[in-house]
Amino acid sequence: MRILFLAITLLSVTLISACLPTDKQKTKVFTQQQMNEVLDQALASPKAFQDNLRETCPKFKSLLLEVAETINIGSRIWNAGGLPLTIRLYEGTTYRVLYETDDQCPELSHAFEAGLLRSQQQESVHEKGRILRATLDLLMGGPPSKPPGAR
Repeated sequence: MRILFLAITLLSVTLISACLPTDKQKTKVFTQQQMNEVLDQALASPKAFQDNLRETCPKFKSLLLEVAETINIGSRIWNAGGLPLTIRLYEGTTYRVLYETDDQCPELSHAFEAGLLRSQQQESVHEKGRILRATLDLLMGGPPSKPPGAR
């Protein structure tokens, strides 16, 4: 089941990115600086960001499950040395969240878009993965208090 989920996620990256409008087609209500500010505020207080999403985003529960599964699979792949694959998995889920929530959850969309752009500006694979994971963790209310698998 998890392998099927991973395969679907990787295929969806290509399909969703092809469906998303390019910067020339997309009229942005927020500037890049404003989206970065949303992301920075969310990273500074992830629990408050999650609480706000819980109240304002109609798809919060389904997105929460999707992101939790992605993080669960991605952390295992990362720990096994599959950094590029983990990055593609995290990117795919981030694009899917953007596609599903653009108009319904603008703060989430702005934070996730800024996270994607920040990760794409990095040269280090580790830094790209860290930024994408931190972006996904926003939906979870911040990073876990214990690493996955810790007791």
